[in-house]
Amino acid sequence: MKKLLYTRITEKTIALFLFAFLLLSRASITTTVNFVPLNTTVVQVAYSGCMFMLYAFEKIKRNEKFGTFHISTFLSILLAVYIVIFGKVYINPPLSQYTNGIFMRQTLFLLVVFSTVAVTCVYHLFDGVLLTAYYVFTFIILFQFLTNITDIAQLNVATVFNDSERARVTYGFSHYNALGAFCICYLMIWIILRKRGQMPFGNKWINYLTLLVSVIMLFGSASRNAISGFIVFSLCYLFMVLRESKIGQRVRFFVECTIAIIVVLFFSYGLTGLSFSDLLNQSNRETLLEVALPTFLKSGRMVVGLGLASNEIYGLNQTPYKTYWLDNSYIYVLITSGYLGCVFYVIMTIILFVGLNRVANHALRKIFLSLAIMYMYSAMFETTLFWAGVMQNYIYMIIFLVALSGCFNNPSSVNNIQNISSNNVKK
Repeated sequence: MKKLLYTRITEKTIALFLFAFLLLSRASITTTVNFVPLNTTVVQVAYSGCMFMLYAFEKIKRNEKFGTFHISTFLSILLAVYIVIFGKVYINPPLSQYTNGIFMRQTLFLLVVFSTVAVTCVYHLFDGVLLTAYYVFTFIILFQFLTNITDIAQLNVATVFNDSERARVTYGFSHYNALGAFCICYLMIWIILRKRGQMPFGNKWINYLTLLVSVIMLFGSASRNAISGFIVFSLCYLFMVLRESKIGQRVRFFVECTIAIIVVLFFSYGLTGLSFSDLLNQSNRETLLEVALPTFLKSGRMVVGLGLASNEIYGLNQTPYKTYWLDNSYIYVLITSGYLGCVFYVIMTIILFVGLNRVANHALRKIFLSLAIMYMYSAMFETTLFWAGVMQNYIYMIIFLVALSGCFNNPSSVNNIQNISSNNVKK
């Protein structure tokens, strides 16, 4: 306690405290608990302003110019231009009130992400940001688990992929899939931190315990999107590890073929015993092809789309267009912003993967690429791609943009990794 009282408060400390506060504010939306009883719009505006002030203060102190152009800058510009074009220029009059709401929400989201990335880069806080996120997520997971402990009675791992028999619980989250995505994001943060040589809490057993709780909650959610997404991440990472391994070419070829067969079987017949078309029907996503796309093609607005509105608005058919739920990021982009919007997203996706493939650290490159593939895969089942409203995007977008900028090579992590490597050699 005495050490804590005499700890010097620095700009870095303030930035990390603000980030923790922001995450708790977002958790108030993701869960049914109001961790921060303040208006989320006010929180995001105040947070972005404070973070940009910290960024400007450090730049002025160093007498450095503002803004460094790299590949993450181009992705950031495209994200901003997209929301301006479709949120303020190509507005469909019947949807104008919904479009204004989306514009405000996405703008605030981008301000939060950009300001966090700016501070992370200028103060070299990549590890600090991830550790802060890990601690906040740990608190939320343990709090939700303990306050909804009775939900564990319904856990049945054997029926997770059985649509007719699976039992789903939320542990106090807003939705089953929100819980699943939150738990997977927690696992991703831990994986990156360990690869960076960081040990949260300074004790591996505490981490193993909290990770076990998150896995229990993940299976309790029975979120096929989240669980299968983690399988995709694992297979992609294994594939890339094999490509760089020194094992025999025949053995490598055999393992790669096995992975390919698993992927084909998974997507063609799934783990549920149902065909992919049956899964679409049972998850109510068959309307994407049967209703939403035909409506879009008949609208006469194929170039710029039907207009930005939330998935909930489209799902409840509160627009002049009958679409039902657009639980697919790619179809959502096509229908709401047309062919032009798809061009933006294709370019942004290419920039993301090209940039991640240029990450100098081989170990992190494999993780980042696997994470990006998992991110793109999960977007096929939810409206989450580069979009506000979901908790994990406040982590993934920061990770991606910092990785593209190359600002994550802070000395402490390099030293930790070197120490771990040297200890392993001694053993």
